[in-house]
Amino acid sequence: MPLTLPKAPTPKKNDLRSLTVLLHGGKKIGKSSFCAGMPNVVFAATEPGLGQLEVHQAPIQSWQDFIDFCNALVEEKHGFQTVVIDTINNLYAFACRAVCEKHKVEYVGDFKAIGKGHVLANNMFYETMLKLANLPFGVWMIAHSVEKEIETRTEKYLKSVPQLPDKAAGQILGMADLILYADLHEERDENDKPHFRRVLRTKPSKYFEAGDRSGLLPTIIDLDYGKFAEAYTTAVTAQKAGQPQPASRANQPAAPKAGDEKPPAGQKTPAAAQGK
Repeated sequence: MPLTLPKAPTPKKNDLRSLTVLLHGGKKIGKSSFCAGMPNVVFAATEPGLGQLEVHQAPIQSWQDFIDFCNALVEEKHGFQTVVIDTINNLYAFACRAVCEKHKVEYVGDFKAIGKGHVLANNMFYETMLKLANLPFGVWMIAHSVEKEIETRTEKYLKSVPQLPDKAAGQILGMADLILYADLHEERDENDKPHFRRVLRTKPSKYFEAGDRSGLLPTIIDLDYGKFAEAYTTAVTAQKAGQPQPASRANQPAAPKAGDEKPPAGQKTPAAAQGK
């Protein structure tokens, strides 16, 4: 059937089950536990670590396992509404391994043509993820974070980013509706004693990769799926009603002015990261 021009605009994604989300943060902060709170969720488990969670999971130990998993989502009858890839780091490594096995080389950098291995792996990885994102399921991609040193003309600082090569990270960031950074948020009591809570950060920062394409979410949300879903639903409802901002934005910390941002709790400075 030939392609025709659209007759109407595409509706906004207002259902959590229709979103493509990248969730990254430090190890053991609770990313998998957060996703386990989702209704009708299935995990594509590319690494061990779900032993303490009672969830539906398919063990993924190779790129072919993941392809078979995606095919089963389409062909089998099931009630799953959301797919969680835990972790996207390992899945990308499986794509690289599959390319190496196909071309009989040991590492993606061993191709005679410089960069060809990475190009093949990136293309295969992105095309498959794009097909998955276009299926009628929510897709959540869990990634470990690493601290990347950023150097500008005036300063050096560390930024927490998903643990993926730059090209693959750019592809995943580009297709995500939400980029959520799981982190510790410092608060102080009346005695100025610090306390920390696990949170999701939703807005861009020089210190971490995050973003909310809808522009609806509060800056910080507790790392709890129930509270996240409530905040998202409240924001969407308020937007439909024409309200200037959802009630969920109340009591949120004020956005820092340019140049006043501070690193998240526990993040090292570049000097500290080098042991200086």
